[in-house]
Amino acid sequence: MTAATVAEYYNQATELISADLGGSLHFGYWHGLPESSSMQDASRQMTEFMISKLSVGPGQRVLDVGCGAGRPAADLSRATGAHVVGVDISPRQVELATELAKTEGLQDKLTFQLADVMSLPFEADTLDAAWLFESMFHMPDQSRVLKEITRVLRPGGRLAIANLVQRVPLTEEQNAALEEYWKVGNVAALLPLEDYPKLLSDSGLVLTELTDISEDTTRPTFDAIGRTHAARAEGHTESLAPGELASQMDAGMNQFIATPEIGFAIIVASKPS
Repeated sequence: MTAATVAEYYNQATELISADLGGSLHFGYWHGLPESSSMQDASRQMTEFMISKLSVGPGQRVLDVGCGAGRPAADLSRATGAHVVGVDISPRQVELATELAKTEGLQDKLTFQLADVMSLPFEADTLDAAWLFESMFHMPDQSRVLKEITRVLRPGGRLAIANLVQRVPLTEEQNAALEEYWKVGNVAALLPLEDYPKLLSDSGLVLTELTDISEDTTRPTFDAIGRTHAARAEGHTESLAPGELASQMDAGMNQFIATPEIGFAIIVASKPS
């Protein structure tokens, strides 16, 4: 798996994933929502939850690593007044994010560019906060990723991570069953939750929060995606990706759903002052 293969995956699948996930490219947070809530409602609440973890305000600069189509960045800037700098390796996603900024009149608050997190085009100690919003599992060398983010953060800067995790380490049999999904979804590494404290410490960050929110995230999101896939299979909605890719993604998601050991966590850390 390379940066080029991840970029090509999102060049093809961005619109499909966005349709599945309520307009963004991340899971929903369903905690406290009414039963009638939509995937879009839960997706919006997840973004709001992540925004609350950064504690940023007007005049500050936030790095969005793997910015996708730009919806969370736009919501973050509108809610806080911060300037968001989004980076992504998919030209299609940078194009969509830039279009979104123009559509919503946020060109002065949002900047999107092609860049690889392994070598960020920013000076050291220049950004006030950063987030990895369901992008980290695409990155093979996650230690290097975190060290690079630490480099560009100002002392005291915060990092928020929303990521799929292994709630308990998967067995060889489970990994084998999921192997095809890892390939289709370009999943480079899905770490056990217990690995994060050392990973962050070794990267020069201080862990401040490590919370498993799986019960309010993965299962209800999978249920919502399942309903969307069923409608697509019955022809009620149009597929937005090549037929073979859509079928592979649907099959892989079914195996994912059958593995409850895969969950979701929020991780917050800071760079020492």
